[in-house]
Amino acid sequence: MLEPTESLFTEPGSMMFMGSEIDTNVECGCGGIVRVMSGEPCVKVELSNTGGSPAYVGLTPNFPAKIVPVELSQSGRMIGKTGAIMSSLGDVNIGTSVDCCPHTACFSGLGCIRQALEGEGTAFVAAGGTILTKVLADGETLRVDSDAVVAYSDSVSFGVRPNGPLTACFGGEGCCNTTMTGPGTVVVQSMSFPKWKKTVAPPPQAAPAAGPMDRGAGVASMM
Repeated sequence: MLEPTESLFTEPGSMMFMGSEIDTNVECGCGGIVRVMSGEPCVKVELSNTGGSPAYVGLTPNFPAKIVPVELSQSGRMIGKTGAIMSSLGDVNIGTSVDCCPHTACFSGLGCIRQALEGEGTAFVAAGGTILTKVLADGETLRVDSDAVVAYSDSVSFGVRPNGPLTACFGGEGCCNTTMTGPGTVVVQSMSFPKWKKTVAPPPQAAPAAGPMDRGAGVASMM
């Protein structure tokens, strides 16, 4: 629900339904370059309530996912995987965070350029499968699959921990796991979009199903 004169920003294609009082606009400026570097489209869609009473907007991710609201006023600055944010309400600034450590840049699953979310508003993050949002105590460490990280507070210490040879080769977790040590908030997912695509993709040796024209050609050649 948007109050009168209130606006939210979202990525293109995520609007599912909205009330007649909602006006749409496209915002594109110098900030578009920063958004592209953080994995976002260069433009944002602005949805504004131009009426005199609260109005509704329904949003949906552009891939099979759930929407996780993150209150930046409570969590503080958040670091996320590229393309993590879907929409924002209120004071939310999208920037980049560069990781120059070769260990975490290569083995943490997030790469060297990450998304930075700052402000006092609400960031809506898209994540797949089962979502865990956990507030880590000071010194508490959470080990996760490197493909599962969605976002974490800037106060969280981020690192990697090597797996043993047997686990790395046969455990399905790769050579490293990601570690996050509190204090701060972390968001992890059980089914990232690349993992989902790999799961539903047909095996490479599978032959495509024959269409009507293919079957007709086969009969003609037999005759």
